[in-house]
Amino acid sequence: MSPTEAIPLLIVVLLLASIGGGDVGEMSVTFQGEHDVDSLSDVHVVAGGTTTVPVNETVDGDVYVIGGTAAIDGTIDGDVTLLNGNLSVRDGATVTGTLQTFSGSATISSDASVGRVSQFEPPTPSESPTRQVVGVLLQFLVLGAFGLWLVVRHPLAIENVGAAITEHTVVSGVVGSLGATTLLVLFVYMAFTLILIPVALVGLVAEFLVILYGQAVFGYIVGTRLPIERDDIATVVGVAVFLLAFELLGFVPYLGGIAQLTVAAVGFGAVLNTYFGLQRFDPVTIPGGN
Repeated sequence: MSPTEAIPLLIVVLLLASIGGGDVGEMSVTFQGEHDVDSLSDVHVVAGGTTTVPVNETVDGDVYVIGGTAAIDGTIDGDVTLLNGNLSVRDGATVTGTLQTFSGSATISSDASVGRVSQFEPPTPSESPTRQVVGVLLQFLVLGAFGLWLVVRHPLAIENVGAAITEHTVVSGVVGSLGATTLLVLFVYMAFTLILIPVALVGLVAEFLVILYGQAVFGYIVGTRLPIERDDIATVVGVAVFLLAFELLGFVPYLGGIAQLTVAAVGFGAVLNTYFGLQRFDPVTIPGGN
């Protein structure tokens, strides 16, 4: 597992360790290779390779496994948490604290001593049609109200973003894909620095709002093509039609998910290209080009 791939799980570790009172400032991480350890920082993360606590060795601290393999032959005076990867607690090994497994593969010998074993059981998602309908209705209320506000108060802004979507779909999609991915990675790196976690959370919320902005504009585009004279009413109806189509796409295996991501990326890029609708998007042309 590369450092970049490990970032999401490292953030989870930071949060879990902070809640548990661990000193994340002393956290150490192994990404590859084979390591025999006879001492640990207060928090140690196994993200790749193989980390082994040898026989007759006692180490103090908490161990988090997010990739690779952790093999315990000696004693860990602390907790062990398995988020991903492989964990092996062998004959004669000891874990004085709690061994918590969320995902991955854990093998615990019957001759090992573990203070407490806990396994996370994810809640079974509800397939209730009522809950799904309520979720769609809430989305409609939010997007419909936002689209109505844009049409009434900022009609030029929604027109500019709509033009970028319809007239420059490919450019908007490329910009949206690159922009959304880059910002997501940036905010994740910010969260990893701990002190910038509030900034990262605000950034993630802002990115989500930009996606909603783009979806509201899609509703406006659909609505203006319906036989409805008033743009405000057309936009609300268009949002309803767009959301229904967007939800139905989710039932199409593979291609439906790709189509949903593409729509979100195009809307995101159109919002960025128009500076949130403040100006018309005109792609740069090369002088003398055909």
